[in-house]
Amino acid sequence: MQRLYEWLGIPFGFVIAIFYGFTGNYLLSLFCLTLVIRLCLLPAAIKQQKGVAMQARLQPKLRRIRKKYEGNQRKIQEETQALYQREGTTGMTAGCLPMVIQLPIMLGLFQVNYHPFSMVLRLPDAVVTALEAAAKPFLEGSAAKADYRMELYALEHFNEIDHSAISGLTADMVERIRSFVEGYTLFGLDLSHTPSFSSPDKYWAIPIISGLLALGMSLYSFLRQKKNNPEMASNASMGCMMLFTPLMQVWFAFILPCNVGVYTIFSSLLSFAQMVALNHIYRPKKVIAHEMVKETIYRRSREANVKKIREMQSQDD
Repeated sequence: MQRLYEWLGIPFGFVIAIFYGFTGNYLLSLFCLTLVIRLCLLPAAIKQQKGVAMQARLQPKLRRIRKKYEGNQRKIQEETQALYQREGTTGMTAGCLPMVIQLPIMLGLFQVNYHPFSMVLRLPDAVVTALEAAAKPFLEGSAAKADYRMELYALEHFNEIDHSAISGLTADMVERIRSFVEGYTLFGLDLSHTPSFSSPDKYWAIPIISGLLALGMSLYSFLRQKKNNPEMASNASMGCMMLFTPLMQVWFAFILPCNVGVYTIFSSLLSFAQMVALNHIYRPKKVIAHEMVKETIYRRSREANVKKIREMQSQDD
């Protein structure tokens, strides 16, 4: 499984390394990558938003089906599926495809964030291994056994390491690493540090901001859902999900390095902006009106073709 995670990190590390080569700043590189990812996911988000509009359009028909076949769940399901087929949609159109797509993206980015020397600065493997070994004396307890985080620990303690003892570490590499370390902060926060539940400090700002943004997105999405589809919004599971996502985001921000929390903040900000924009561009009423126009044009064109065929048949007779 670890090998799979490493493979997922390779393409993202390559892209961040390119952005870092242009910007010279890791945070800006991370933001650029986040922006590219959101743009790649834009078609799925548009499809999801259109699906929400189509679900809102079908609600009156679905209510009539449930009322007509009340008590007969099998018949309700059959008629519902038949309705979806006639309308060219499915009940999962507004599902969680974008979230599923983002899972491998998150796993890949975690690998990049844990391996800044090898995946971003592209240092030789032998140098990276030596830096990791040199950082171990500065660690205590379980931290010394966390091999997957050793590059972050080496980055955190780089200025304390005896550089002359690292074989293959050139003066140019030292300068590149120091420049990277200087830019590996946000408002004085070391992005290689992991916030602690038991020790309240300034690093708590990242999980708190991440959670608040996620809660804001959940509330906005819930209110939109309540307006477009009151029946679904009244479902108890909707309220649970509204709180579950922010809590999970806060939890991840506490157990992972700050750079991961910063990525979730960037992603949440861009996702929120995208959500607001798509809700405006693809408003349910607007999408429904557009679909009705298309259906009217199609119906009239079909009627005209049928009329022509009948006229041709009558002339032949």
